[in-house]
Amino acid sequence: MSRPENPSALHILGFVYLTFAHCTDGELAKEELDAISRVLQSWLPDAPQAVISRVLVESAAWLNDVDTDDARLALAEQYAHLMRQQMSPKQRGAVLVNLIELARADGKVTTREELFIARLTEILDAKNA
Repeated sequence: MSRPENPSALHILGFVYLTFAHCTDGELAKEELDAISRVLQSWLPDAPQAVISRVLVESAAWLNDVDTDDARLALAEQYAHLMRQQMSPKQRGAVLVNLIELARADGKVTTREELFIARLTEILDAKNA
């Protein structure tokens, strides 16, 4: 499976969050997966857990279909630019808060995680529309 045919905003968030969790520290800990599931659920609180799980599985398959971590990170940045255009400042701020939560999920925050958050903060510019 590659990129979903018509990826939803939740798929894109899932892809960005999974890219962040996997590519910045080289592993995807269970705590990080659980945290990603929770933050995706926070975007659609009324969605059944089965929907969130399906989006997470589809986003993970999409991530695995991208050849390299550099390509995954570049695609995540591309989607951050799309978020900048289509999300409100409050929503973009929520994405950044989610990334911080994900960075802390496994008990260690790496330099690469900090750099990714800084780069997305720069792109999303949550304070300005």
